[in-house]
Amino acid sequence: MKGAQLLGWIEQIVIWSLTGLLFFVGLGSFPVNPTSFFDFAASFYYLVVAVIICPKTPLSFNKRLIFGFIAFLCGMWVGLI
Repeated sequence: MKGAQLLGWIEQIVIWSLTGLLFFVGLGSFPVNPTSFFDFAASFYYLVVAVIICPKTPLSFNKRLIFGFIAFLCGMWVGLI
């Protein structure tokens, strides 16, 4: 039981760190002088991924995996990953 508790604690630290990092990157990638809506695409992508993986999101684990996989494919396709 001690090992599972330690792994759960480490998992929470990693998830919250990754969520915070994605929010930071998403806010930091806002364009200074936007010319169109597509200038915000990278920033919105990182913010949406942060919301998907956030532990407080009321999505089931399976839906998070599906949305995360779709976000990963979109990020690869657009060139953000």
